[in-house]
Amino acid sequence: MENHGQTDQRVVGAPNGMLTQFALRVVSELRRNSSVEAGDTLDEVLGLLLTHATCGDAEPLGRLFTEMKRRGIAAEDIIDSYFPAAISKIGNDWHEGDLDILQATLRMSRLQMLLRELGRAWVSDSVGHPLGPRVLLVLPQGEQHTLGAMVAANQMRRIGVSVRVCLVPKPSLLSEQLRNQRFDAVFISAANRSCLASCGELVKTIRGLPEGDLPIVLGGGILKEFQENVGLRKLADDIGADMATSDVTKALAICGLNNKAQAAE
Repeated sequence: MENHGQTDQRVVGAPNGMLTQFALRVVSELRRNSSVEAGDTLDEVLGLLLTHATCGDAEPLGRLFTEMKRRGIAAEDIIDSYFPAAISKIGNDWHEGDLDILQATLRMSRLQMLLRELGRAWVSDSVGHPLGPRVLLVLPQGEQHTLGAMVAANQMRRIGVSVRVCLVPKPSLLSEQLRNQRFDAVFISAANRSCLASCGELVKTIRGLPEGDLPIVLGGGILKEFQENVGLRKLADDIGADMATSDVTKALAICGLNNKAQAAE
């Protein structure tokens, strides 16, 4: 992941070796090679993920693996259902005043570290295709929440899509990326309404480049405020994107990349 304009936060918590071991075990033993699909979560299992986010210890992860195996919860389920639920719970607790900003940030950072290791385990356990689909995933100016974008990147990579992540890229960097590398689409991830203006400027910048005729999709937590399809269509039109959706599978389909991803697996 490329970080342009944001700080890479290091967090005291579980040793990286423990996170790596957990991730490799989950991906190698509990992966079922399913499509991206969010489902219901079990409170006990979600609670273990949140406990790890709270304390950063290894013990909750050991119990989490045991519960996943016992209940038939796949590695994909943790990414598609439990991580988003945990992110939402931490965000809601902060908004309600049950967590202060430092507590919420530490919990999100620990989840981000764990998600990063799960992504690495998936990559190391898979063989990509050099001619498979490639997506440039961008976070706009002012966006501070990267965890949702990491979830989306993980989902795409595991079904054969190569993803390059750029945080708050300057126009010159965008131009360089699009000019020097092959991409089939640009995805923009935003969590806050305050970033909508930046999203519009980002789309305008991309459209103004010689390579700017690629499909552009808006996703991220901001879409929760525009649940109805009419609202999402208007949102996409307002910022100049081709589509607004939080469904990775739908986003890839609208860009014509689903079949290419399957062929690359």
